[in-house]
Amino acid sequence: MNIAFRPSPPTAPDAGEPLGSGSVARIEIFDDLAAGEAAWRKLIERGAVASPYQGHDWVRLWHRHVSPHSGAVPCLIVGFDAVNEPMFLWPFVRDTFGPFKIATFFGGKHATINMALWRRDIADGFSTADMKAVLARVAQMAPDLDFILLSNQPHRWSDAANPFVLLPHHRSTEDNFVLRLGGTSAEILDRELSSSTRSRLRNKEKKLQKLKDYRYVRASTAQEVDFQLASFFAQKAEKFAALRLHDVFADPGVEDFIRAACHEGLEAGKPVIELHALEGGGEMLALFSGIHDNQRFTSNFNSHTGGDNARHSPGLILLQYLVAHCADRGFASFDIGPGEARYKSSFCKELEPIFDSVLPLSARAHAAAIPLRLMFKAKSAIKHSPALWAVASFVRRILNSVKR
Repeated sequence: MNIAFRPSPPTAPDAGEPLGSGSVARIEIFDDLAAGEAAWRKLIERGAVASPYQGHDWVRLWHRHVSPHSGAVPCLIVGFDAVNEPMFLWPFVRDTFGPFKIATFFGGKHATINMALWRRDIADGFSTADMKAVLARVAQMAPDLDFILLSNQPHRWSDAANPFVLLPHHRSTEDNFVLRLGGTSAEILDRELSSSTRSRLRNKEKKLQKLKDYRYVRASTAQEVDFQLASFFAQKAEKFAALRLHDVFADPGVEDFIRAACHEGLEAGKPVIELHALEGGGEMLALFSGIHDNQRFTSNFNSHTGGDNARHSPGLILLQYLVAHCADRGFASFDIGPGEARYKSSFCKELEPIFDSVLPLSARAHAAAIPLRLMFKAKSAIKHSPALWAVASFVRRILNSVKR
């Protein structure tokens, strides 16, 4: 696929100015979500591939509740073909990284796997030259932007290529934990868990079943959502405080966003964020949330009780129910997000490599791109090396003890 851009005029072109007669007829950049909604919805309706974290409703609610606290402004980059049909939409937000002005995905660390919207034929047909040409045009149209910085991107999504992998990139600091589904829930649990593990979890659950009103529940009412979220935020606050870590869920607007995303669409049975919980004895024993694109269920935030019942592994028991639930609903795969944790590998034994991108736009960004990439690559190398990570963790513990 070739993109024929018309030679640039001496001054910056208008955002909607035609680019020429090639596959991409023009690019537009919107600083308002509403202005880009029609293209967004059309791409989704026509089966565009994208992570659910780049879904319109998820981004819209994040922008409504979180962006006002930081003053963040959207940066939606949309490519159109010769008949004015959207080909791709990159749902970015303007931010800063040190002295640089950047465009990046909405959600920060709360968005655990990111892929922009691509028409499937475009995703599979784009070339390196196509990507470079689009970036060059974006640099002309947004001269104030220095970089596009993207994290936690899959190489493929729903069997479609991710064109950003054609550009310079490096391995993310952590891989994603994935479980390929297929077959009945019973078959999957038998396949993924040893007989001894299943027996151990059954014995643990028997103890939890003695609790009053013990149950697994997918939240379907406002009351269930409110109870589960109140428990979740309390459990996370307690855990972060005990670890002396910053509570990312206490950042301005984040709790409001999560509450809104769990309530919106709930009555129709299609909340933006689903909640799955294990309850008993008047408390929430464990919780997993998730979003999906009808093919892949992506678990987001989770928590479990810190009380006496924690010794009965309510989180692992809940994960059994959730995996079975996803299999019964016909999802092709289930992922539990990047980041090392022992419970993840109990079910999700496949490690999906994901990547980050440092894409310079401005002249000063091109000068800084190589050292910046080297810095990120070094961080990734340390995280993926057990020996180096052990040293880094030891140093961090020493520094933290000094701070106290």
